[in-house]
Amino acid sequence: MLEKIYEEYKEGLSKSDHKIFGYLLEHEQELLAITAEDLSRRLGISTATISRFWAKIGFQNMKELKCSLYKKQESTPYSRMNAALSQWKECGISPDRLLERLSLQMERTFQVVRPEQIDEAVELLTTARQVYIFAPDVSRGLGNILQYRLLRLGIRLIPLPGGSQIYDAIVNLKQGDLVLLFGYSRLLTEVQILLAYSKEAEYQTVLFTDLMTGEHLSQADLVLYTCRGEPNDYHSVTAPMMLLDLLIMKTSQVLGGGLEKAKKLQKLRERYSGLIRR
Repeated sequence: MLEKIYEEYKEGLSKSDHKIFGYLLEHEQELLAITAEDLSRRLGISTATISRFWAKIGFQNMKELKCSLYKKQESTPYSRMNAALSQWKECGISPDRLLERLSLQMERTFQVVRPEQIDEAVELLTTARQVYIFAPDVSRGLGNILQYRLLRLGIRLIPLPGGSQIYDAIVNLKQGDLVLLFGYSRLLTEVQILLAYSKEAEYQTVLFTDLMTGEHLSQADLVLYTCRGEPNDYHSVTAPMMLLDLLIMKTSQVLGGGLEKAKKLQKLRERYSGLIRR
């Protein structure tokens, strides 16, 4: 239901409104337990802004939205459990607590990401003329692992620079190319430029992000969402890495498992083991 409301009203929403709606979409299952004060605290947005938000999406207040959702939402064990989880207070850090939070993040991730989206990403990767990657900040490590694993399968990722050097790289992008973009918490200007220019240059884009709303998301050919926790929480890269692992394994499967390359790799290591030891 919330997705339909968003599509209807998104053009008239401000940046703060998009942030609020993104949070509501991500936490739709436990929305009945969320208060306006929760939204204000977790998003860093004033209660006045949140109060004005409801009228912009066709409701008098948050209570009216909740009532509408309650009438249309079928009660399930999952929705009840999620509502209960959202009300639990922080009880310190422990392995069990961490696993619980990561499990919830993965569950939320794969409520959004569909199997056919992974298949589409694999198709784009394996058929592209050239594959480029822009993985800044926290996603740099993720990008390095993706480069390392895909290179073994014969897919070379070409890193794109940041800053003004991005223009020197963009002039080489053309039809048949694929650009992998990472944008967690926000989309850097370079990501926005690469998305905006993609239609003109006719290259395709895959965006890895934890954002569910925003004016630039629709410019990507494929958006692969990952839940990384609350906006003001510690953001783990476990869920994003698991999504990448799934993408790597599916790609390997499509390319025949990479067995021949693995055999060749082993022979090369054995031949030159005296020069470079692993």
